[in-house]
Amino acid sequence: MLERPRGEPVVVRQGQRVPDARLGNYRRLYVVDMAPRGLSFTENAPSADPAFPFAVKVGFACQVTDPVAIVRDGVTDMTACLSPSMASIVRQVAVGFDVLDPASAEAAITHRLVTADSVPSLRLNNFTVRVAPIDSAEIISARRELRVQEMKRDAMRPVAGGDRTEILAQIMALMDGDPTPLLDREQEAKERHTQAILDMVGQVNGSTGPKRDYVASRIKEEAMNTFFPGSLTSGKRGGIRDRIERKSRAVVAGDSAEQKPNGDNDPPKSTED
Repeated sequence: MLERPRGEPVVVRQGQRVPDARLGNYRRLYVVDMAPRGLSFTENAPSADPAFPFAVKVGFACQVTDPVAIVRDGVTDMTACLSPSMASIVRQVAVGFDVLDPASAEAAITHRLVTADSVPSLRLNNFTVRVAPIDSAEIISARRELRVQEMKRDAMRPVAGGDRTEILAQIMALMDGDPTPLLDREQEAKERHTQAILDMVGQVNGSTGPKRDYVASRIKEEAMNTFFPGSLTSGKRGGIRDRIERKSRAVVAGDSAEQKPNGDNDPPKSTED
């Protein structure tokens, strides 16, 4: 581009002759590269988690279409001129994506750059975006741990939702075939339950009134379910229950006989003189 003291500058493209080369009275000469050039820059941008930022590399093709505007604006480094506005777009978009999803961030950043307002004096196209976590080794390790935890959860779901057999099988698999840990825990639970019933029996024995009879009946039922588990309709359970019921009635009858007045318990008087 040739600048005159007055008037519009003269643009001479490659291969063209310079007008009035001898007497043109040109004051300055500017050389502007108007060929398509590949440019790139790298920007560190925050992800959705500020502790894990992205390293974003943006590449694009740039071609000057208006050399007069470029000279007038004093642009000498096109990458330095364009990268601040593009980096702002990169940061605005990247912050909405998880550090473990760089592919989605790449697609979104590329779309924003392609659809951004064009620069009148430039032709920008062929955008490429590469997004990667900065601490990639730490991210890969964390991703591996999360995957291992997910696999463990998937493997344990049948056990968590299964019956005692599933739980026993899991414990035996972890303990080289030893079922003792589960059996010990079950025994401890039974002992605590039994002790709770005995404590309740002690409290009932120390109380009086109709409430005592009701509570005693409930405790008795709970004790039967604890010490003799099984279906109420099974013959074995019924036999044990019947024998205990008969024994209980016999004990109660004996206690009632002992509590009668002395006169009722005296032996019959002889009628002999």
